[in-house]
Amino acid sequence: MRTLVLVLLAVTSAACKKERVPLVIDGISSTVPEDWVTIDPERVEKLRNAAQTADGTVEVAMVGRKPPGAALPWMYLQRTSMRPLMAKPLPVKSVLEGTWLELNQALKESGLEVVSSTSSLELDSRENCYVTKSKKTPPVLNHTCMRLWVGKTTKKVHSVSVVCLATEGEDAECQRIIDARKLTANDALPLEQPLEPW
Repeated sequence: MRTLVLVLLAVTSAACKKERVPLVIDGISSTVPEDWVTIDPERVEKLRNAAQTADGTVEVAMVGRKPPGAALPWMYLQRTSMRPLMAKPLPVKSVLEGTWLELNQALKESGLEVVSSTSSLELDSRENCYVTKSKKTPPVLNHTCMRLWVGKTTKKVHSVSVVCLATEGEDAECQRIIDARKLTANDALPLEQPLEPW
């Protein structure tokens, strides 16, 4: 038994010491194991189409990686921008709060279990992180952290996200990816500034 424990510790230690490389798109970065490969373009296109289906004004940029020869875990970085839907002028802070509440509602209605959720205001933006769990067997955990802000010049709601999916109990790599995130709000309007409807 002791030999098995030592072998497991050695494997875990080796997995943690794998060389990591940065993955970057405008305003977002994280690190992944250097042997991870690009996600199939078809999967990226499906994700992009799903993001755009909700609102035709959404612009999406995305890049993802996964281990070679494995279905899970896999991760992607996503940048989106969309026109805010407002009936009257609102402070930027309220627009971001409304966007977060809509996302929370969509998560509840999706049938996924929300394992954890945090939200904080900083640097004229809002950072939201959550973990959801699927109901299938074995359950899949979705780790997501995003930063939301309104652009000074675009007057659009922008978001940058790091997303990682893994089987429950095998999500240590997802946690490393989330912990290594850098999400930057570029050219953000101050939170208290009123935003006019389009």
